[in-house]
This record gives sequence, structure tokens and C-alpha cells, in this order.
Amino acid sequence: MCLTCGCMDAHKQMGHANIRYEDVKRAADENGKSVAATLLTINKTLDIDRPKHPSEYAPSKAATKP
Repeated sequence: MCLTCGCMDAHKQMGHANIRYEDVKRAADENGKSVAATLLTINKTLDIDRPKHPSEYAPSKAATKP
């Protein structure tokens, strides 16, 4: 779960849309990659996608509240 919410517990089940270590591990296994390589691929993909869809990467209103 800490992969998305910041709780720093990578295996904690919280909600339905948060990403846990196990989710990334399943994706890595399916693609024949390590978790580290999969996370690098995610980041590279985001770097390529971000300029194409800037509005999708804008901070949410909840993220900008003090």
C-alpha cells in the first residue's frame, strides 16, 4: 500500500484502488521481470506519457489542500 498512499507498509490492504507490493510483483512475474525493473518501466512510461497528457498528471484538489 505504501506504494501509493505513503503509509510505508508495502503489504497493507487499504481500499480497492491502492497498489501493493504484491500487485507489482504479479505484474513483474507476468512480464518476466523483477519488481525493480517493473518499477523502472513504470517510471519511464510515465516520463513519456506525462507530456502527452499533462492534465492527467495535474495534482488533484485533495493533494493540494494544506
